[in-house]
Amino acid sequence: MLAGAVSGGVAAVGGCLSDSSGRPDDNSSVSIALEDDPTADSWDTYGYVTPYFTKVVEPLIWATESMEPTPWLATGWEAVDETTWSVTLRENVSFHNGEEMTATDVVWSFERLFERGQFVSGWLHLEPENVVAVDEYTVEFTNTEPFPAFPGTIAHNMICVQHPDSTADDLGTIGTGPLTIEAVDRGSTVETSPFADYWQDGVEVPLSFEVIEDPSTRALSLESDDVDVIFNPPRNRVEPMRDDPSLSVLTQQSSRTMFLPCNLYRPPTDDARLRRALNYAVSQSELVDTVLEGIDDPARGPISPIVHWSAHDGLRTYDRDLDRARELVEQSDYDGEPLVLAVNASVVSGELIAEAVAGAFTEIGVETDITVVDPGSYNEYVQAGNAHLGLQTSGSNSAAADYIMFENFHSEGVSNAQLFEAEGTGVSNPGKAVDELIETAYQSRNAETTATAYRDAQHRLVEEAVCLPICHVVHVIAARTEIEGIDPHPIDKMVDWSDLSREER
Repeated sequence: MLAGAVSGGVAAVGGCLSDSSGRPDDNSSVSIALEDDPTADSWDTYGYVTPYFTKVVEPLIWATESMEPTPWLATGWEAVDETTWSVTLRENVSFHNGEEMTATDVVWSFERLFERGQFVSGWLHLEPENVVAVDEYTVEFTNTEPFPAFPGTIAHNMICVQHPDSTADDLGTIGTGPLTIEAVDRGSTVETSPFADYWQDGVEVPLSFEVIEDPSTRALSLESDDVDVIFNPPRNRVEPMRDDPSLSVLTQQSSRTMFLPCNLYRPPTDDARLRRALNYAVSQSELVDTVLEGIDDPARGPISPIVHWSAHDGLRTYDRDLDRARELVEQSDYDGEPLVLAVNASVVSGELIAEAVAGAFTEIGVETDITVVDPGSYNEYVQAGNAHLGLQTSGSNSAAADYIMFENFHSEGVSNAQLFEAEGTGVSNPGKAVDELIETAYQSRNAETTATAYRDAQHRLVEEAVCLPICHVVHVIAARTEIEGIDPHPIDKMVDWSDLSREER
């Protein structure tokens, strides 16, 4: 049952005494430091509690560690025709208020999801009126066009089921997950406790989620025993943490790739010869070994090998060749003007990577102006065509990774749509041939056809040097050694806390 969702800030569960570190005396509770605020304004449709990491709410479908959709609050799904899906719900699933989940609750939850903005319709290829409760345990979804990846796409934490009474509280939401909300301190902390009536084996200990945005501060908080678990410490702190007997480090290959998308429609990066020169100037393995401390994996293309249709192993490589790079610069239309490189400030070690890349460009006679952009403004800045190059990560938070290709490289994808609609151009969309390959993959119900089309598109992206790949990101979780049972996931937001426990100190 939802307990203690309060309108004023409550920093901890009431009644807990604290030790000198500021954490509760109760050694069974575990504090987890996240990179982003778990109570941010952007989570208003979830009672200002992030659906990521916290396990308060759950989706109908989950993603396996091999990035495949698997039943969760739904026991199965069936394609009725080219656009219609029948989804069967799991029976005897209780909300935190004790009421059973039914199809009506699912319909209401999707209506609430659509309140987040028009992007939801494009993302899911779905309109609010096309989510219908057929009976108590069956929901029918009708896509606006054929969308075979729909089940995998809704295997996403944000596409979750909430009880309609959730709107009655300013803070907190009523979900079905293994954790219930005890208190919310806006801008700081979410306190949770185990849900006794969870439909399967659940989390055994209370968890506290707090925000520590700065990576170095996160690491220091763990090292000084102020928190128990942190995500993504600075890369240069990982090896010392591994050597510290009081700490443990877990790593997990993710679906994310760090790369520099090139603006294909702004001179001089509209010249493929210059883009290829930039690729020849950079050594991914050197960047990984130095700046990223050997943690991440050098990338050949923009799609992580953990995605089953990634073409990674078959892609050509631009092995570092400064002589060839200089030749291509001379042949290109580059006239000496600095390239604008926009860095998403949220990218781990992003500024260091940008500086190293700019240094490599200097060696081939290309100058660079680096601009670090706040995460909330980065997409708008790049999508408006203000940069020649970006530095970002892109990956999937759902079992279906299709939208990585669509959003980044299709002319109507979110990265390109603004300029494509206004001027017929875009940013990192090569044009009709790649658009058609992405559409073929997106709409085919044949897995082999989908994989072939996506791989062909990736080969074209690399041949045209549409982006400069850096690395496939590895998630890092560091914890106090007494914390056991963390189960990482390729989608870090789906980390499993079910076996989490604290050994006695």
